[in-house]
Amino acid sequence: MTSSSAEYTRAELWSARPAGERMIIGNWKAGCRTASESVDLSRSVTAALSPVPAGVRVVVCPAFTALGAVRTLLGDGILLGAQDLFWEDQGAYTGAITGPMLTDLGCVCALVGHSERRRLFGETDDVVARKLRACWRHGLMPVLCVGESLAQREAGATASVLQAQVRSGLSGCAPGPLAIAYEPIWAIGTGRAATPRDCADGLAVIRACVAEIWPSLSPVPCLYGGSVTTENCAGFWGAGTADGALVGGVSLKAGEFATICRIAADGGRADS
Repeated sequence: MTSSSAEYTRAELWSARPAGERMIIGNWKAGCRTASESVDLSRSVTAALSPVPAGVRVVVCPAFTALGAVRTLLGDGILLGAQDLFWEDQGAYTGAITGPMLTDLGCVCALVGHSERRRLFGETDDVVARKLRACWRHGLMPVLCVGESLAQREAGATASVLQAQVRSGLSGCAPGPLAIAYEPIWAIGTGRAATPRDCADGLAVIRACVAEIWPSLSPVPCLYGGSVTTENCAGFWGAGTADGALVGGVSLKAGEFATICRIAADGGRADS
């Protein structure tokens, strides 16, 4: 990674995007068992995306233990993100990963409120809000993850759930760098992706809510996340529905992840 990559990102990652530009974020989760596996994957991703196509901004989020090693291996145009962070800056917080630690390692953004963090680690909307503020204090762009469960969807509560999650995070804050990922919980890691209509409906609710809270802000990048593949990704970008994707399991496959990035750069055409 060139020395200018982090500077470019903190200044411009969230800024007004050229028409049609998309953001693709690879969330590696704990899919790599060791730092050396993350290193191998970063080399493969760099080779598969050399060069990164115009019209797409690419971010990868390795496990914390691999951030330092991966940072030195990513090619130009591939940016480094974190999967999570703690809401305080320093102190007696055993095991915590803080904003200053992440910026020191070259991270430019951090996932906040991912459904797995909410479900497995008990993160509440209040915790998510505190993490958003930690990102903004340290120049990280938070990627706020929101989404409804299957039970909430079947009860017709999708809109109210999304609105509550967005409002909890943004209300009372001055506008800052932000992307939002709509990840319906019932589609995370299940192989069951939302339809393009599901995606469009969810993103419409999110965009309207952001515009209500921050009316003066330029449109916030809104991504889709939830079993994104090379076969279905183009559908989420039809007619400008989503501004990109938060890619989970497929981001561990360098060739397929690169294909998603190229489809995104090519205006969503799967035959590129």
